Amino acid sequence: MAKQPATEAKPALTVRVKEFYQEVMTEISKVTWPSQDELKSSTQIVLLMLVLVGALIYVYDNVFQIFVMGILNLV
Repeated sequence: MAKQPATEAKPALTVRVKEFYQEVMTEISKVTWPSQDELKSSTQIVLLMLVLVGALIYVYDNVFQIFVMGILNLV
């Protein structure tokens, strides 16, 4: 028979959770957070794009509705 590889015992759950927390905190310390001005600017751009895309969808929806209603009236 072939030998089965020895399985290493996993560390306890509390040890793994503690290591995970330490690794998360290390990674978070590397993050460069935006300044308040950058955040405001980005938020304004996102809101503007939402309004523009919403308006575009509204126009397309109305044009499509008119097109479909025209086709249905012909039949």
